[in-house]
Amino acid sequence: MWPLVEFPELVRHYAPHFESVFSPAGYVEFERYISGLIVSENKTVEGINRLFVHESRNQSSLNRWLTASPLDLAALNQARLELLESLPGTQLKRQGVLSVDDTLLKHYGRHIEQIAHLYDPVTQTYVWAHNLVTVHYSDDATDYPLLFQLWKPVDLEKLEHGLVAAGIPLRSGKLALKADPDRADQWRKYLMGVWQRRQGQPEVEVV
Repeated sequence: MWPLVEFPELVRHYAPHFESVFSPAGYVEFERYISGLIVSENKTVEGINRLFVHESRNQSSLNRWLTASPLDLAALNQARLELLESLPGTQLKRQGVLSVDDTLLKHYGRHIEQIAHLYDPVTQTYVWAHNLVTVHYSDDATDYPLLFQLWKPVDLEKLEHGLVAAGIPLRSGKLALKADPDRADQWRKYLMGVWQRRQGQPEVEVV
């Protein structure tokens, strides 16, 4: 892989549309990261950082930007949509369609933030995964995601408190489930079952 002595022309042309989203230092890291994703065969932080010979930096700078930057993702996505809308080939058209889809991002750990035990219709089994929900735009000339967000599993503590506040009784014999890590799935299924059976009630609908 050849080293980069300057940002690719594609990045130099389009990156300024996003400059207002970042701090000056963050904007440079953005340019470096996008350039690396386009050019580098090794798309790890280390692999991308090694590409740049004209401005050598420690890879920890890029890593911190990716993991700890106070970046407003909604503002970044809005800038992306405004750029797409400004170009004739990608702007929204009357004959375009929107579709909603979700994709399971499977993992092998159970303690990753917002991970859930979800049903995979392909393998017809339950897997530990994140679920990425996407609103996608398509027409005869282009297609791209408009909005995307991780589906978040229910907060069981908030659900329990909400049901109790709504006057919904919980069986005392089931309360032992939430104190037993090995039966956490049973506690979740019980609470969700109570909610589903009562969700037509106005006070439960709020929960």
